[in-house]
Amino acid sequence: MRQRISVRDVAHAAGVAIGSVSRVLNDSGYASPELRRRVLEAVAKLGYEPDFTARHLRTGRSKTIGYLLPNIANPSLAAHLSEVERLTQAAGYSLLVGSSERQTRDRELVAFFENRRLEGIIASPTFEYPDPEDCPFAQSKLPVVICDRDMGAAFDSVLIDHLRGMRRAVDYLLSLGHRRIALFVSSASLRPGREKLAGYKASLAAAGVAFDERLVFMPNSWIESSSTRMSEMLALDEPPTAIIALGTRMLSGAVHVAHEAGLEIPRDLSVIGIGEASTLELMYPPLTMLRYNFERSAQLAVKLMMDRVADEAPAHPRKLMVDWDLVIGRSCAPARQR
Repeated sequence: MRQRISVRDVAHAAGVAIGSVSRVLNDSGYASPELRRRVLEAVAKLGYEPDFTARHLRTGRSKTIGYLLPNIANPSLAAHLSEVERLTQAAGYSLLVGSSERQTRDRELVAFFENRRLEGIIASPTFEYPDPEDCPFAQSKLPVVICDRDMGAAFDSVLIDHLRGMRRAVDYLLSLGHRRIALFVSSASLRPGREKLAGYKASLAAAGVAFDERLVFMPNSWIESSSTRMSEMLALDEPPTAIIALGTRMLSGAVHVAHEAGLEIPRDLSVIGIGEASTLELMYPPLTMLRYNFERSAQLAVKLMMDRVADEAPAHPRKLMVDWDLVIGRSCAPARQR
């Protein structure tokens, strides 16, 4: 059986004091770049792994928060994760990230976080759990902050005001004379999709524009193609004169089909993108974008968690809302008569 490598072994290999190794590994106190290099090289060479259990027993705290999200490749979620990690580190905590795309994985990750004695969980799960008895987060003893999901149980939560944001985008297009507005957003199985659809319908109704389900694409899986649906929309007797599309994949698919059909943006088709600005800002012409403040969302989520960890939060769960910004680019123009 391989003998466990200790901090003493790392210190000996690096030629430094045990306290110096602890400062580097725990990121506590000053450590020069040279000291850090020597310690980390020794750690890599020896294959040292921290004994989390021993650390927990010494301090009674793991100083670690769990973060659960459905897909780390999603640009908006990745941006949110990056900001949460920055803020937790600034508060003196580490962040342990788990990706889950199925309900059983949610349960596995919650159990894993509990076994590692984490101090709380920030989660944006793939599924919403209407029944608290079936919700792994409700059954957990750890403090939980839910991001942008409607859950049956009561949690501290940070929600994005998708309904208001979508109304802002649709109202802008309506003000330009558009009445055939196509919508490409995520599935209605989760709050973001449901709220966006509700906002879309509300703005159309307020303007006296009939809702046409043929102009809405809300796929239940990534197998369904925005390109195919856009082709179908353009073949309608009254095709869309504007589109609102979520993320790079949906947007690029729809725009590609429009270009192939000989449509020019924004002369023939106005476009509003939804999502993390950095993934869309390279498109031409510069996009009008519906962008939520992920920095603010992350800030609120970490604040709620730190309050719970410090036992400074009120007994009742808190629900905070983050708005969208409509950033005007050059991808929208008054509707042309066809």
